[in-house]
Order: sequence, then structure tokens, then C-alpha cells
Amino acid sequence: MKKGTREQNIKRIINMEDRIVKCNRCQSLTRCIRKPSLGKGDLEPQLLMVFECDNKFTMDRDAVINLRDMIKKHLNTERIYYTFMERCQPKACAVRENANCFMSNKLIDKELSCLLTNRKCEGIPIKPSVDVLMNCLPYLMEEIEILRPDHVILFGNRVGDYVLKSCGIFDRAEINSDFHYNGSHFMISVEEALFNEESALELKPLM
Repeated sequence: MKKGTREQNIKRIINMEDRIVKCNRCQSLTRCIRKPSLGKGDLEPQLLMVFECDNKFTMDRDAVINLRDMIKKHLNTERIYYTFMERCQPKACAVRENANCFMSNKLIDKELSCLLTNRKCEGIPIKPSVDVLMNCLPYLMEEIEILRPDHVILFGNRVGDYVLKSCGIFDRAEINSDFHYNGSHFMISVEEALFNEESALELKPLM
């Protein structure tokens, strides 16, 4: 399949995001999430960045801009889009686990306050489980298929492992390794919080 136009990409991304917002595969997660994490950036990207999930780093706008600028500078690319392998950040929550709650709707309001305590959500972000990642992974692969970037950077071994296997490649994900799939060039780098100028320079020979 050829790359779509920007208009075609917008239409297909909106359709996919509508399905993500309505997704009910992980009910225990979505009850405490107001909105899933969605991709951002140029919809005709030369390069797509994949983070494992929304976290302290990715929620820091300046940190993401700095990372993007390093990639632009050292990898000679301008049009960048970033997205997530896991759309709903799991949280450990003693309140939710201990409550005899039979509500099937959201347990968090628009101000991110817990409806069980009437206080700000105190859930602690944790790593997504295998089941949770497997539920989300098809959305990531669909997103890559829609945008068809020339290059994809996978941040961290875990993201690399899951995407490799989704592409039918069962090698172990190694930092600063690369592979080609469906017209895109995939590169595995360190986790986003560890990425620096040296990390960008180590990817440059792979481009």
C-alpha cells in the first residue's frame, strides 16, 4: 500500500482514535483514565517515535521538545510524529482495590479527582502488564501502517521486543539495532528518559 495523503491520514487516524477512546478491552484500567494517550505531530511524518506509555518524561512538554530537537538535528529530519505502545497508563491504587465498588462507569472526574475519595487521584503509575500491552499493540501497528513513516524509533528494549514480534521477527531487541518492515526502517534506542546527544549520534549510522 502506498503512503496516503495528509487528508487520508487524518481521516484514518481520527477513525482509529475514535475506536481507542471507546476501547473496553482493559476495563479495570479505563475506569481510572479520563482519556487514552493519543499520537501527536506531523501527519505525513518522515520519522515516528514510539514510547512505551505516557509517563513523567512524556508529560513534560519541554523534555519531549528537547528530544525531538536532538533527533531533528542529528538525524536530518523535520516531520516527526510520536505515539505510545500502551494507551492507558496503569496505576496501582489501594483505594480501588479495597473498595467494594460495583460501579461500571468512570471512577475519576474531569478534574482527575477520584470519585471514591473525592480527592486528587493518588494512583501510582506502574509498568503495563503483558496482557495490557497485547490489547493495545494492534492500535500501534495500525497507526504505523496508516502513517507509513520512513523511519521509526522504538524507545527501550520492551517496545523493541513487542514491535519486533508483531512484525514476525523473533530476534531479541538490542539497543542501536535496526530492521525493515513493510516499507519502514525501525531503529531501537534507549528509553526516552535516557536519550541524549550521544544516543542520537549512535542512531545516525543506521539512517
